[in-house]
Amino acid sequence: MRMRNIIAAAAVLAVLPLSCAVSGASAADVMASAADAAIKTAYHAAGVPFDNAVSAEAVTDDSAEAAAEESQTDVTTAVDGLMQDTQESEAAAETVEAQQTSEATGEDNKAQVISLNITEFDEGLDYTAEGNRSGSILRRTYGRYTSGDYLTLASGAQVRNCTTDSNESLIEASGHMPSLDIHCDVAEPQVLIIHTHATESFEPYTRDYFDTEFPFRTRDSSRNMVAVGAVLAQTLADNGISVVHDGTLHDYPAYTGAYDRSEETIRAILAEYPTIKVVIDLHRDAITEADGSRVAPVAEIDGKNAAQFMIIAGCDNEYFDMPYYIENFKLAALLQNSAEVMYPGLARAVLFDYRNYNQHITTGSLLIEVGSHANSLDEALYTAQLLGESMAAALRSLE
Repeated sequence: MRMRNIIAAAAVLAVLPLSCAVSGASAADVMASAADAAIKTAYHAAGVPFDNAVSAEAVTDDSAEAAAEESQTDVTTAVDGLMQDTQESEAAAETVEAQQTSEATGEDNKAQVISLNITEFDEGLDYTAEGNRSGSILRRTYGRYTSGDYLTLASGAQVRNCTTDSNESLIEASGHMPSLDIHCDVAEPQVLIIHTHATESFEPYTRDYFDTEFPFRTRDSSRNMVAVGAVLAQTLADNGISVVHDGTLHDYPAYTGAYDRSEETIRAILAEYPTIKVVIDLHRDAITEADGSRVAPVAEIDGKNAAQFMIIAGCDNEYFDMPYYIENFKLAALLQNSAEVMYPGLARAVLFDYRNYNQHITTGSLLIEVGSHANSLDEALYTAQLLGESMAAALRSLE
């Protein structure tokens, strides 16, 4: 695992206590506990040995007054400080990581990807053709918003609240870890990735126009959402999280009823693999302007364009039977914070709305949109890798 995952795992745990008050504990207790947990989790996540005695000494060296003052510091400053503090030790840690690569990926990391129902199909399309210039593609980076229905999380990432739940209650909830017991570096799957709309696909390559004759859905699982899910699944496994990846085309041959069919798939897989805690339904968006132009949401990460992703967390109403929806929201906030710390700008604001999307099945269920139909496949695959790394860092903090 890269050093960036050490930083992210520590940052996610370190910033969350700053965004909420912990009842029954002093500020000093909160900060000491958070710092200790962050350091332990970060080094464990990276496979780097950790000395408990050193940690205890470092944490208890600060006075209660200093800890109380620290708890009131702006959370962005706290994250920046954490990133800066780790830069000096990065080279040494990467040396240790390099020495332990064979052990970490061999004996310690037993994570695997279990692939189900993924079939080959050739549409017979020429993916290098120029095609017709039917309309424009606009490349746009979605940033932060200041309107009242947007709230800002600990990391600076945002949530769009389209419900009657107050922003204050959601901010408070986002400061707590989801109640998920994740086990890392084991063969038993912890995450399920499925695709209700598996045939959703992307532009064949990056271009500033689209061709209406080029389909934005395909049964070719090397070019649709199944391909994106495969990269996400493998990246999670490479980082110690075992995954079941199901490639069933729930939206083919009929689009209507896809969510009913994917619910059946989810329930069957959960029955076969009861260790699964998190269910991700992976999609892509479709964003079109009033004049017909298509929008490709992008973020530049490490000099390359990635398709921005968006998490959708459903809120209960009188019809959805989702009494524990706030647990899904906590997971969304955790993943959003982790992505913002590791790859600022990669995530669009979480959409929190009255939607179900089969999120009534577990308390670890989310829908994630990777890019839009105007993004290229390469951009989406790159995002799947980045998302996998930030998601793994977040999930490892729950171990």
